Amino acid sequence: MLQCGPPDVTYSQPLEQPPQPAGQSLLQRVKSRLFLRSRRKATHLLDGHYASIHRGRSLDFDDLREYVPGDAVADIDWKATARANTTLIRRWADERRHRVLFVVDSGRNMAARSLGDDLKRDIAVTVTGTLGYLSLRHGDEIGLITGDANGIRQRPFRSSEAALEALLRDIHDAATLAAPISDTQALLDRARLTLRQRALIVVVTDEIGLSEDLETSIIALAAQHELVWVEVLDADPTNHARGSARIFDVDGEWELPAALRDNSRLQREFEQQAVTRRERMRDLLEHRGITVARIGRHEDAVPELLRALKARQYARR
Repeated sequence: MLQCGPPDVTYSQPLEQPPQPAGQSLLQRVKSRLFLRSRRKATHLLDGHYASIHRGRSLDFDDLREYVPGDAVADIDWKATARANTTLIRRWADERRHRVLFVVDSGRNMAARSLGDDLKRDIAVTVTGTLGYLSLRHGDEIGLITGDANGIRQRPFRSSEAALEALLRDIHDAATLAAPISDTQALLDRARLTLRQRALIVVVTDEIGLSEDLETSIIALAAQHELVWVEVLDADPTNHARGSARIFDVDGEWELPAALRDNSRLQREFEQQAVTRRERMRDLLEHRGITVARIGRHEDAVPELLRALKARQYARR
């Protein structure tokens, strides 16, 4: 009987990527993607939906800021708006600064190809850079836990673009085909052990199988913190668009024979396995009120983040 491999199988073509030019800013690449003319409205909306992502708030008035789409109408200060001739909303004391922890897989799995044939690592950088940049714009602090099966690196909370650039560089440079295998479970365990103050945790990983230990970690983190789960979708090994390119599993390092790509039974089993895994993960995450974004193509990263944040905001009304 043909087997498609374990549920967390990931695929990649063995192609070396051109090195990044020395001194090129990863954050600047993210900003360029955000501020393209077609993205300006989305960026403005992301600001508003990000501002509403934290659960609850104090009753202590702090100051005023300009309204952005996604803000609660109830927070509009109508008298101040009339005086300023622009819409202003009240900002509360606990909105001044939050902590945002990025838990990002930088093991070998993230050097694989995504569903849209992009490097998963590049999608992870764009997701982290986008949400990190929004965090800094809102006065929040950002931190990082990243790594693989051989070790974990942690960056303390900071509130500067230089810190965000260093954080993105950690992710980008570590996730290569020469890196150790991924271990998202270990990253979540580190977050549970070290993060004492309530925070927003953004997990960025590829499609992983739901084990009992992973379920326990997710439930524990969701009970203590706000949680956003971003999955970078696996490539489809039966996709004929890949032509004669070699396809292998970066985790198990086995290669898929080209002749098997035309096997209809293999295709059905792969599709069913993917559906089953995603349904199990979705049921767990949505039951716990966790925001979920699933991204298969680099160009979909910003729109999918906007959809996820918007859905989270409306679910709380």
